[in-house]
Amino acid sequence: MGLKLNAIMEALIFASKGMTVQQLAKIAEITEEQAEKALYELSRHYGGEEHGVELKKIGDVYRFYTKPEYSEFVKKIGKTIYSKLSAAQMEIVAAIILNGPSTVQSLNEMRGKDSSAIVRFLHKSGILMRKRHGNSYLYQLSENFKDFLMIEEVLEQFEHLKQAKYEPSSEA
Repeated sequence: MGLKLNAIMEALIFASKGMTVQQLAKIAEITEEQAEKALYELSRHYGGEEHGVELKKIGDVYRFYTKPEYSEFVKKIGKTIYSKLSAAQMEIVAAIILNGPSTVQSLNEMRGKDSSAIVRFLHKSGILMRKRHGNSYLYQLSENFKDFLMIEEVLEQFEHLKQAKYEPSSEA
């Protein structure tokens, strides 16, 4: 091949919003086992304290993330609008995190008051994105906002909790 496999994998992951083992293997023209070995080596390499980023697997996707101890520095280059959300705006964001994509009507019902102006502002600010759903729109967090908050792990853990079945205790 001539090029180093780990460097190819690193470049692919860095240039993308994250990739699966299958995608990496296909693009690099290698087996999934070879891709997994390279990912393991990259993960160990970037796990060292000399690096400010680490390779993580969230769901099936591998991505580079800023290590928590360096996040304060990275926040300085992030959009400041995200850190200045009002309580009402944070209510909308929290409702969407907890309930998934939502319509303005469902947000109104959850909050007990009109949310349309707030949702419109969050959409124009790039915090929410929308997609057509019948005669209305479904709003969800934008990828940029999720990246800024670095909440993929939280969202994934929350999904696992939502999917877990509640088993009542035998004590009644």
